[in-house]
Parts: sequence; structure tokens; C-alpha cells
Amino acid sequence: MYRLSRLLWALLLALSIAWIGLGSFLTSDQFDSGNLGSELSSEIQSLGGDIQVDALGNLPLPALFLATGLPFALISLFFLWRARKRGTASAGVDPDSVIRRQALLVSILALVFALFLWNIREVPGQDIPQPNTDIVTATLAPLLWPVRLFVTFVHEAGHSLAALITGGEVIEFEVSPNGSGRAITAGGDPALILPAGYLGAALFGAALFFLTSRYPKWTRGLSVFLGLSIIILTVLYAGQDDFGNLTANVIGIGFGVALVALGWLAPRIINVFILNTLALLTGLNAVMDVSYLVRRPDAGFGEIMNDAAAFASAYTPLLPASVIAFIWSVVAVFMLGAAVYFGLLKPVGGEISDAVKGNN
Repeated sequence: MYRLSRLLWALLLALSIAWIGLGSFLTSDQFDSGNLGSELSSEIQSLGGDIQVDALGNLPLPALFLATGLPFALISLFFLWRARKRGTASAGVDPDSVIRRQALLVSILALVFALFLWNIREVPGQDIPQPNTDIVTATLAPLLWPVRLFVTFVHEAGHSLAALITGGEVIEFEVSPNGSGRAITAGGDPALILPAGYLGAALFGAALFFLTSRYPKWTRGLSVFLGLSIIILTVLYAGQDDFGNLTANVIGIGFGVALVALGWLAPRIINVFILNTLALLTGLNAVMDVSYLVRRPDAGFGEIMNDAAAFASAYTPLLPASVIAFIWSVVAVFMLGAAVYFGLLKPVGGEISDAVKGNN
């Protein structure tokens, strides 16, 4: 156990150092890309620019890589030292404590990996006009396209579940290849159904990250349960869109089977890593989706209004759709931030505090 822990912390330390060193060097004036390195230099510059826009403001690009990599390097160095120190006295160690520490490490790796994927530069995509949808996606990052579709699946499933919980029924929900979707429901309480799409996706990502990070012992069972739930929901309610695309069925069955296989066959550590990566990407996409409505409160298709506009029209005529969307975005950010804090940062802080007390 301690050998594996040292290996994983050493890997994170190496990745952090590589991120700082290569990123700082390739974005500095000292790097002469030449013919062979021009594309690599361009991609690194683009990645640094994306991080600069999304996270840390106007720092110089080399300083950006230092600021984003140094915390992970210091954390991994601390836990690597601690693992080496305790490795010689591993007899009698609580297995649950070992599992929790490994889960914290893997959660940090998942956070790094998710942020890396999130900052991959998107490539131009083809606009696919879809009727009755909230947003038309013009660009999609190829590696994140399946996740984009999964987020839409969760969004529409959120509407559907809210309808069922409030006494309504679900006719069907749809997902289109461009990342848009639609849920067709009857009855229920629209005051809860309308926000359940964006906030449901954010809650799904936040809850999944928190449960996986804080209760890693049950992660394999969580994967199986989640996969079976998605498959059942797909079989019962997923349908084709107005162009005949069965994207909702493909995404639901595909992700469901993959999650069941993940929980059934893969080690616990792999489950923690993949579930946390999926949770973070889902949460980030959900936050960005609802934030989009703050900037584009009129987004929709023809006379079909988006969720925030429909909610404002029906329940808060004195508040514009942009204000409703802003409130939803604040709630979504709070849920994801709380999940990261209580699922990762607070436990890591507790481990560091315990280590300091133990050394004293």
C-alpha cells in the first residue's frame, strides 16, 4: 500500500514539475521553437492563454504555469515525504485510513487532469440547427464531446426526474449531436422542473465528486449503481430528436454500461479517478452552461424560451431572465466549490494538520 502511495505521489510530483518547467520554458522568450517545435510552442501558448482567461487573470504566461503547478508540487512533496516516513512502520496501519489517503491523492490527480482537459483549446465545429433547444453549440473540443453530450443527458434527466418527483410524468427526453437537448414532460411543478436541468447537472457533478472523495470504500458500488440507474432511465424515457438522432440512447447506454463495467472490473483507485474526473467535467460544463444564459438571456429557438427565461416569465416577472440565470449560476458554483472543499481540500488540510501534530 505504501509503495503504491509513494509511486502515485511521486508521479504527481513529476507531473507538477514537468508542468512548471516545460510550461514556463516554452512560453518564455528564451525558447526558440524552430521548425520542429513551432506547433508545440503554439499549443502551449494557447493553453496558457486559456488558463489566463479562465482562472488567473493577467499574469505572465510563465508565471501562470508556476502558480498552477507549484501548489500540487508542494502537496505531493509533503505526502511523498510522509509516505516514505510511515512506510517503515506500516504494520498495524488502519486499512480505511490508507484507502482514504489514496483516494485523496487520486482526487488531486483527477482535479489536475480535469482542469487540463477543460483548458484544451476547442476546435471549430459545425453549427447544427436544432429546434426547441436552449443553446446551439458552435464549437466542441473533440476529447470533451462525449462529456458534453453526457452533461446534456444529465440536464434533461434532471428535468425528467423533477417532473416525476412533483407528481408529473415524462413523455421522453432527447439529446442532439450538437450538445443541445429537450425534455417533454406533463404535469408536475414547473417551478421545480425548470431549474432542475442546469442545477441538476451541477448537483450531480458536485455530489458525485463529494461521495467519491469522502467515501472511496464504496466507489465501485457507486459506479455500478450509477451505471444501472442511467441505463434504466435511458430505456424508460430516452427518445430520438426531431432529426431522428438516437443520441440520448447511445449516450445513456454507453455511459451506463461503461460505469457498470468500471465498478465491476476496475480497481477502486481507477474508479475514484474516473468518477471524479467525470464529476468535475460535468460540474464545470453545468456552471458554464448556466453562465452562458447570464450573457445570453434570450437564447432559445424561435418562440421556445430557455429555462431561465421561462422561469422568469412564469414566476418572477419583475426579475429578468439574466438575473434568474445569474442566481442559478451562483448556486451551481457554490455546489461545485463546496464539493471540492469538503471532498478534497478540507480532508487534505486535516491530513496535514494531523501530520504536524504527530511530529510535535
